[in-house]
Amino acid sequence: MPKPQYPTKEGIWSKGMRQEESYKRVRLELPFPEAVENFRQATKDREDFDPAVVFVWGTIQATAVLNILKAAEETFGQAGQEIVRKALNQAGYEAMAALIERSEFPDDLDRIELMSYLATAVNTVLYASLEKPWSVSKESYEFDILWCPHQDRYTAFDCRVQRYIVEGMIQAMEDQGKGGMTPVCEKLIPHGADCCHFSVRPYEEGDNNPWHIYSEELARRALEKLGKKK
Repeated sequence: MPKPQYPTKEGIWSKGMRQEESYKRVRLELPFPEAVENFRQATKDREDFDPAVVFVWGTIQATAVLNILKAAEETFGQAGQEIVRKALNQAGYEAMAALIERSEFPDDLDRIELMSYLATAVNTVLYASLEKPWSVSKESYEFDILWCPHQDRYTAFDCRVQRYIVEGMIQAMEDQGKGGMTPVCEKLIPHGADCCHFSVRPYEEGDNNPWHIYSEELARRALEKLGKKK
């Protein structure tokens, strides 16, 4: 599969507008407002500031989290893995809960619209990614990630770190009555694809979320890999 080509005019960033008419009434706000405002004021009108350094800083943090997960698994096995996973869940939960609390989603959105717009919030705001979303039917939608901050540093298996963070985001949506859909990853840029592709489908209340089921599978595989090394 071909790798992504840049620059591109496709997709939307966090300030982009989707084609759906109802999206004009959606207002997405950032979590951590005080920290965000401090950052904006500190960098405002500074010609000596290169925004790319924030990306470098974020990549260091992402690498550190991955290294912590691997070290915990190697040293403490499943117990260490679960500790780090829960911490990542909590970080995702807090960010998503704050975003939902500060944002506005019209009450008359149908289920698929709401879920799709929440995914755009996750992808473009919380993950600073370039998203290309579209609806397939009244029961499903899909999106491509055309650029992700982790794509040039994480392997496909390393992306499980982000999967654990998203687990917390999904839980925050469910706790605020905005759950019921789960993304399925079908292509990944770290695998050599031209984008990361996801299809999103509903699941019945009371059933195990397929996202969590596959997260468990990846957690098991990580420990199996360690076992083979010893």
